[in-house]
Amino acid sequence: MSGGLSTDDANRLLSEEQAMYAPFFGSLGVSAAMMFTAAGSAYGTAKSGTGISSMAVARPDLVMKAIIPVVMAGIVAIYGLVVAVIISGKVQEGGEGYTINNGFSQFAGGTVCGLCGLGAGYAIGIAGDAGVRALSQQPRFFVGMILILIFAEPKIVIDNDEHLMQNKICYRWLSFCPQPLIFTDCLISSVIDFATGWSLKMSYDLAVAERAAYAPFFGYMGAASAQIFTVLGAAYGTAKSAVGISSMGVMRPELIMKSVIPVIMAGIIGIYGLVVAMVLKGKVTSATDGYTLDKGFAHLAAGLTCGLCGLGAGYAIGIVGDAGVRGTAQQPRLFVGMILILIFSEVLGLYGMIVALILGTS
Repeated sequence: MSGGLSTDDANRLLSEEQAMYAPFFGSLGVSAAMMFTAAGSAYGTAKSGTGISSMAVARPDLVMKAIIPVVMAGIVAIYGLVVAVIISGKVQEGGEGYTINNGFSQFAGGTVCGLCGLGAGYAIGIAGDAGVRALSQQPRFFVGMILILIFAEPKIVIDNDEHLMQNKICYRWLSFCPQPLIFTDCLISSVIDFATGWSLKMSYDLAVAERAAYAPFFGYMGAASAQIFTVLGAAYGTAKSAVGISSMGVMRPELIMKSVIPVIMAGIIGIYGLVVAMVLKGKVTSATDGYTLDKGFAHLAAGLTCGLCGLGAGYAIGIVGDAGVRGTAQQPRLFVGMILILIFSEVLGLYGMIVALILGTS
């Protein structure tokens, strides 16, 4: 017996983990990292380029300063290139040296990098377009624009041990099922694995059934969704607030630094997701090391809780930040009220992180 499994069951589980289709998920991670970051970079470049072209007609002397958003959008694609190259160097033929656990991890990492880069490009494009237009009317807005773009620019955290690579800002969550995740009762003894055509034997023993080879998939998707959804909220909050700051900064440049607060608070939402993603990632292991479906489901629930709460918080911060900074420009006494509203918006993401940590560590 090994970890509650008989020798035959342990060998079966090991055989399922060493599936020949494991590299499929690693290869998908490579593609996702590159193509989505490139798409985000393209949007950021195009959107910022529109604003620069409009601004340059009246202020050609500011063109070189205004090109910074385009440069930062281009860096997003470099992040994807780095992650894609790292993952591609680790993908190999399925077997003892490369299991589906490795494939799931690399797929999650590539998806997080790609979709977060897509969101980063979106935020940079919106902030860059509004920022350079405001810059042409008020040169003192330059520092404020740079600060906003810094919060929009993704930050990558790479862990080579588990190949899970995560960064900041996203647009959409992509999930993919490793094999048919069919939940059966004791009347069903086997199902057909659509990916390989092999028969997947189900056991009447609950302890054996919980030790499924695909269990880590849920854990990795939980870690990915925690980061992706929170940075989606951060991206929206940053972009929406940046539009209001750009509008306000033309008439009241002395209030620019105070008005950056909504952008900072939106960025903190992404940190909540990063914390939860790192905690969950550290808990995910291969099925042969004792990782069960129960743990996978709990970690998926934790990631979704943190991610979607962060998404809502970022949305609220963006709306409040946009309206708040415009109102503060006309009535400075609104500033304290705006901060209080932003705090109540921010704690929504904090609540999600607390519940996620309880689920993920219990």
